[in-house]
Amino acid sequence: MSSLRYWFSAHGGSFGTSVVLQPEGPFGASVLAPKFQRDTTIATCPFSLIITKDSSLRALQTLLGPPSHSSLETWSERQLICSYMSFHRLFSDQSLPQVLQHYPYITCLPAAEKLLTPLQFSKEELEMLKGTNLYGATLDRERERRVEWEQCHPVVQSVNQAWGEAFTWEIYLAAATHLSSRAFPSSILSAEPSLVSTPSTHPVLIPGVDLLNHKRGHHVSWIVSCSEATEGESLSGTVSIVAHPNTSSEETSEDQLEEVFNNYGPKANDELILGYGFSLPRNPDDKMALQIGGTQKSQKWEIGRNARNIEGLWSEVRSMVASEESEYEYEDDLEAASLLSEMVQSKLDGMKTISDVRSNNDIRSEVKIMLEHYIEGQRDILESMLEYLAGKQEAAIEAAREQGIDLVLDEEND
Repeated sequence: MSSLRYWFSAHGGSFGTSVVLQPEGPFGASVLAPKFQRDTTIATCPFSLIITKDSSLRALQTLLGPPSHSSLETWSERQLICSYMSFHRLFSDQSLPQVLQHYPYITCLPAAEKLLTPLQFSKEELEMLKGTNLYGATLDRERERRVEWEQCHPVVQSVNQAWGEAFTWEIYLAAATHLSSRAFPSSILSAEPSLVSTPSTHPVLIPGVDLLNHKRGHHVSWIVSCSEATEGESLSGTVSIVAHPNTSSEETSEDQLEEVFNNYGPKANDELILGYGFSLPRNPDDKMALQIGGTQKSQKWEIGRNARNIEGLWSEVRSMVASEESEYEYEDDLEAASLLSEMVQSKLDGMKTISDVRSNNDIRSEVKIMLEHYIEGQRDILESMLEYLAGKQEAAIEAAREQGIDLVLDEEND
């Protein structure tokens, strides 16, 4: 990490004087500092060091030459940034072309074999996700990334055969994983900065600042100093991340180092696992996207723990089964509750259990932890939906009883 710190400082970046960079931690590199009593700037990165689609395009145009320019102009921002990052892996420090200026940063990122998103899962590990939304999302993302690489690879190979042979799918995938796990929206590089991604923003990498790991609900501040761009020149400025005093009740000495965290915002475990390669136990932000099949206009509903936001899905199913022939509303309620319960139970039955994960000796321990966290959350959501629907069913039975009708529901035998 000393080479990263030297390079960062030499190019206008800075770390706080008390900040210690630790190369190996539970989630890769981490940032440590003594307990502080006042707001402290942890890292500051100049705009000139930030990896963007435009800076990547300029570097690749220089590296690959004029014959590649028309192809490069068609590449997405992810293809440009990932290809730029990948090229740093094709050279040694001594033979590195000058246009590849992020070598100390790129080589400090976790090695491919240490990345733990589902795209790096073994066949047995991925099998544990069958029956969940994350399984399909993983297959979709791998297909997308492969298509990207298959578009980029021939362009590189046509310029230099040796480069093309070295520019493998594995190298591109590692770069894409680093991008998904470390990127910030380009809207932060603005006179009116924002950390909210929109369809008009694209990912950017902010060296130094992106070393801080995630802690849910942790309070940090971002400070962006931005000067107005003059004609013919790009915007200049700096991005800083500021940590606030630790208010935890744990007693630590002033000299004792503790990790300094960032906060990526509320994220469910499916997003954390797919994009970052880690998870949180009993994550309160967990959710499940559900859609009623058979109708093209059917809306996707995101249901959380304790059946949060289930009302919209319930209303949709309720309107589907509503019949003019039903004399009483409780009849439609019973049918809707029965139909939706069957769907939820089918989803639950098709999902692996935590016991399935724990008993499988072919799964790495780090992956087991993520699978347990994710499956616990998904099953908890489905079970809370069943409880909600059981309540609807009981309410319908009570409504029927008030009409003088005593309903007895048949229960399936196990």
